Amino acid sequence: METTVVLDTNIFLDVKNREESFFLSSKQILDAVDEGKIQAIVSVVSMAELCAGYYSAGDERGKQELLAHLLSTKSYSIVELDVKLSDSAGRIRAETGLRLPDAIIVASGIDRGATYIVTHDEEFKKGTRYLESVTSQEMINRLEEASI
Repeated sequence: METTVVLDTNIFLDVKNREESFFLSSKQILDAVDEGKIQAIVSVVSMAELCAGYYSAGDERGKQELLAHLLSTKSYSIVELDVKLSDSAGRIRAETGLRLPDAIIVASGIDRGATYIVTHDEEFKKGTRYLESVTSQEMINRLEEASI
């Protein structure tokens, strides 16, 4: 059975910025998506946050390469915001106290059947009743255990 996860923005940033603490495990997650071992859900919130970083750095080429990769790789699914998802995110925010952007990310995962949110943000533990929050290393460990 294929694992479906929603990826928080920080997984991408860990790799882009070579974040020492999380680079390797976050890269392993993105590699697993590229190899089709994981189905990854990406919210438009994460897309906007990533694009903002590229714009701030003046890296139009990097932004275009990222978008092209996410849109052309079958294991990535970009979830757009619509009325149904907005309503779901509003409910999640009200019930959990998550910030609205984080509630949208959780709602995006739920909408596409994710089981986990892969993140290094402890705040997502507030939404555990909706999606289990795991770090990139915890997700790698689960994938390895499942393949044994």
